Amino acid sequence: MSRKSIINKLELAYAPMTGYEFAIVKKDPVVEKAIERASLYVIAQRPIITFENVSPNPSEYTLDFEIHQKGNPNILKGKLPLIQSVADCNFNDDIAIAFNFLDKNEIQTKPPFNNLHGFSLVKQLKDKQEFLLWFSPEKLLQNWWKEQVECEIKGDYKSFMNYNVHYVGKATKQSILKRLTGHSTFQDILSLENPITYKDLPKHEIAILCFEFQDNLQFQVFGENSSVEEMKSSLLGENFPKQETIFLDAEKALIRAMNPEYNKELFKNYPKSEDGLYKDNYDYISYSFVDPITLKYPKGEINGVLGHDGGDSIVVKDNKSVSLVKRK
Repeated sequence: MSRKSIINKLELAYAPMTGYEFAIVKKDPVVEKAIERASLYVIAQRPIITFENVSPNPSEYTLDFEIHQKGNPNILKGKLPLIQSVADCNFNDDIAIAFNFLDKNEIQTKPPFNNLHGFSLVKQLKDKQEFLLWFSPEKLLQNWWKEQVECEIKGDYKSFMNYNVHYVGKATKQSILKRLTGHSTFQDILSLENPITYKDLPKHEIAILCFEFQDNLQFQVFGENSSVEEMKSSLLGENFPKQETIFLDAEKALIRAMNPEYNKELFKNYPKSEDGLYKDNYDYISYSFVDPITLKYPKGEINGVLGHDGGDSIVVKDNKSVSLVKRK
């Protein structure tokens, strides 16, 4: 008797975006390109995260900063070199910094700068400025742990990555940016959810997390009655499901596990489905997250862990039972 398993690792295709940031980048082709392989998204909420005590350091040609989150006693301390290998610049260039203040009416003219939701690095040319990089606190953290930028960050950064889940969705027929533009449930969440922190605007607390697959690993053990054709098809990947099918199944698995408030269809019969992995007859299916994020819901939480093995797993056994297996 043969047995077949598939292990799926989900990772952030792009840093979590607030509702405010989404409104700015929703037509940005660079962001569109970055998340082109992502078809699963989570709309969640967390207290506002800001850059504080931000000061250029001319002697080291760095930007020194702290990252704060309302209600979080932890503070992250960081140092960002202004010359980044990922950007088109070198030590002969004049790099300028543009700050984006959370309160646009607040005028700050001298460092240290506070209450920033982001900042940009630009190259100062003779007659213009050339955009290089932009960071929100979450974008800098995600770029840092993926080693996409050179940066020094000290502190309990994982405590900043807790998200209260409101909705899980898919976008298999169009990009997530296009899907969420005018998305009625997204607008409902922005309009109806109370702020976590009194007087803060939900557009700065609501976050969109876009996920792609880091891996879809299929394992098959053949029994003595297995045919040569069956083994050959497996080795050639002919029986491997389409990526869209796995995304559709992942959406159902996450909704079944967390029962998000704004999802109307909760897939109580999952793993049974017409368009997921049910028809592929896997003996074992798992979904886990390989980023240091925590997805919180009323009856528990799913912890991701930085690294290839991932964190907690949503596990489907024998096309029947669904459970959350906590990583030890």
